[in-house]
Amino acid sequence: EEYTRLGRENAKDIIAIGFDPDLTFIFSDSDHIGMLYRNVVKIQRYVTFNQVKGIFGFGESDNIGKFGFPAVQAAPSFSSSFPDIFGANSNLTCLIPCAIDQDPYFRMTRDVAPRLKYRKPALIHSKFFPALQGDNTKMSASDPNSAIYVTDTPNQIKNKINKHAFSGGGATIEEHKQFGANVD
Repeated sequence: EEYTRLGRENAKDIIAIGFDPDLTFIFSDSDHIGMLYRNVVKIQRYVTFNQVKGIFGFGESDNIGKFGFPAVQAAPSFSSSFPDIFGANSNLTCLIPCAIDQDPYFRMTRDVAPRLKYRKPALIHSKFFPALQGDNTKMSASDPNSAIYVTDTPNQIKNKINKHAFSGGGATIEEHKQFGANVD
């Protein structure tokens, strides 16, 4: 399915920026849900419907998967979710690199950790890379023209830059000569 393909692409990106695959545990929740499930259920026991609704803004007509997903997102933050790697009774601190849009999940995780007698995970927030369309935009998987992907062909890259990239220049060479660059 599409999410599996995207997950593999994300793993390639992680390796491409320098993480050593021999020293980095890269995984898919769906491949490890059996190990994660024990902690998913524990987290769900301590996080209420009203908390999830308030944190994420879910409404009463949202599907049930949205309400259950935060616990799935939180479970890998605890080393005990991976007993075959860290041991059944491990309680190691987890470092989570994430973009700011993921922060609500991990604030919830940090709130529930003491109730589970687990260490709170630590977070490193990254800034959003701006989309090709300029500083006030963000890359989005729903807009394939907002970013250049490592899987893009040279022709796709050229077309994205020519059609969608914000350079600060004018729309035409004449406009650029007349008004100059927009450095903001």
